[in-house]
Amino acid sequence: MLRRLPHPHAPAEYSPGGRLRAVELQRFLVRLHGALTSLRPIPPVTLYVLDEHDWRRFTRLPYGYPFQRSKPGEGYGVFAPLRYPERLLERLMRVFAEAVRRGGRLPGPLAVFLDLMIAHEYAHAVAVAWGLRARVRWVDEFLANYLYLLALNHSDPQLYAQARAWADLASRLEPKRRSLSGFERYPRRPLREQLWFQGVFTLEAARLIEESGDRFVRRLLEAAPLTRRTLHKNLLAAEPDLKRFFLTFAEKVT
Repeated sequence: MLRRLPHPHAPAEYSPGGRLRAVELQRFLVRLHGALTSLRPIPPVTLYVLDEHDWRRFTRLPYGYPFQRSKPGEGYGVFAPLRYPERLLERLMRVFAEAVRRGGRLPGPLAVFLDLMIAHEYAHAVAVAWGLRARVRWVDEFLANYLYLLALNHSDPQLYAQARAWADLASRLEPKRRSLSGFERYPRRPLREQLWFQGVFTLEAARLIEESGDRFVRRLLEAAPLTRRTLHKNLLAAEPDLKRFFLTFAEKVT
């Protein structure tokens, strides 16, 4: 049976033996909440910190990769592993080793990188609550990166710098397919390609934040809820320079 840690903004449920990690991650999400709530109220987002057995009760996704499950009117949840399995850490290290060979460097422990994914998933839940879920996969991923970086920039500049450094490392990977349309069609891309896209999205999000703060999301909130029909227009109205960013995804085969 899961234990509970009450909180008005980030209540937590955790597997036996997970209290310390649940407390740590709950505090993390509360800081993110505090950094974003000035833009618009955020409903409670429940944090689940699960061992592998309890994980199977909620999802068929591989154990270790954080994810979220959110629907207005039904609740918002972020799922994190009690501990990261060695097989996941080894897989990530093999991929990042390629980026290191291309001139990058590891910014820190892989566990920190994966904990940043928890912030990313929390940002997905916030985007759903705010009417910013576009149901276009690349846009939803880009906005999640933007929102969690924006929160880190306000709440933890040191961790923001680490997130940026991990993105720079991932952007050094060389994907075989880099088109945004391909990103939509092939959600189960190789890990190397998934990391490259997330790295590039994160660096662009960082540029927007460093140049204009929260202006981008404020303009999107004025247009919310986002729809497919007006999505392209809304994005460019919020940030015209995204036209240049789109050139990053010109198809290239290696």
